[in-house]
Amino acid sequence: MVAVLTAALMSAAEISNFLSALGVVLCFLSMVVFILRLTGDDLLGTSVVHVAQPPVAQVSMQKISVPFSLSLHQSREATHHDIQLKIKSDVSYKLRSFWGIPSDQLHYLLGAPWTAFLAHFVQEPSINAQVIEQLISEDSTSGEEKVKKLGLSEDICLQLGTPPRKTYPLVVCITRHEDSQQFDSTEVGALVSVIHIKDEGCLVPTCILHQYLKQVSGQTTRLQLQFKDAAAQFEADQNKHRQRTEDESETEEVALEEACVKANKITRALLPCRHVCICRSCSKHMDTCPMCRTRITSYFLVAEESSDDEEEELHNTATQPQTLLQRLNNTLNDLMGLAT
Repeated sequence: MVAVLTAALMSAAEISNFLSALGVVLCFLSMVVFILRLTGDDLLGTSVVHVAQPPVAQVSMQKISVPFSLSLHQSREATHHDIQLKIKSDVSYKLRSFWGIPSDQLHYLLGAPWTAFLAHFVQEPSINAQVIEQLISEDSTSGEEKVKKLGLSEDICLQLGTPPRKTYPLVVCITRHEDSQQFDSTEVGALVSVIHIKDEGCLVPTCILHQYLKQVSGQTTRLQLQFKDAAAQFEADQNKHRQRTEDESETEEVALEEACVKANKITRALLPCRHVCICRSCSKHMDTCPMCRTRITSYFLVAEESSDDEEEELHNTATQPQTLLQRLNNTLNDLMGLAT
């Protein structure tokens, strides 16, 4: 009997030692896996540790084309009887100007559906503007910038009241000449510009107060000043670039205030926040605006983007070999269901 008990105790001791050794091995393997996932490629290189971040949901950005633009020409000399506008359009358009339009009616129409906006603001205006000028059509689609002159007759005097005013001096609406039904709902159908003209009652310099893009879907986007400033600066840079001689360096110097964090030319205005702060290369790695952290849904181009840079970027991404640790990390992600 004693021999049987002795044999049983010895067997239990051996099993306990085996389980202890197995537990140590499992803990060691778990620690190795944790270190590999925590350090990644830096395990065999530097001692910098990068904590793995959770995967971010990828958002498919949508490019929206703006067919026309409007700016002031010789704004210091502008009056209610003579104001010049610089208009650039890639499509045939119609232009209608409103003098002395109440601000509340304008914002009401801007928030209306596209069909209501087109009917009550462009085709047969039903607003209480003091003067509504005739519709001007332009069939040229060359994309060249042209100067249009607007103005009231000498016998008309606008009643704008004293500041703070609730009436806009001038509102210019540019719409597509073609039938809007043949366009996609994301297409921009109209550009509405609110213009202030300096007078004796309000000494603020003549300027464009607000600009709104009206899409065929009915969505209205207000352009921030960064967007317009970047577009104007891009045009100035293009003119300077054309005047350079062939002996100068091919690398274009970008001013600090016009460059992104990679010192590349800023080319994109993000939506819906409308901040102009990144290039195409940076946008590939960002899902939120670096200035306000708003989720990026689409963007406008404020400068041309080279197709050669995109092809080179895609080539480098496709041909870059994966290291052993990267392949091991991808395998662990697949096994744990964290693959992106």
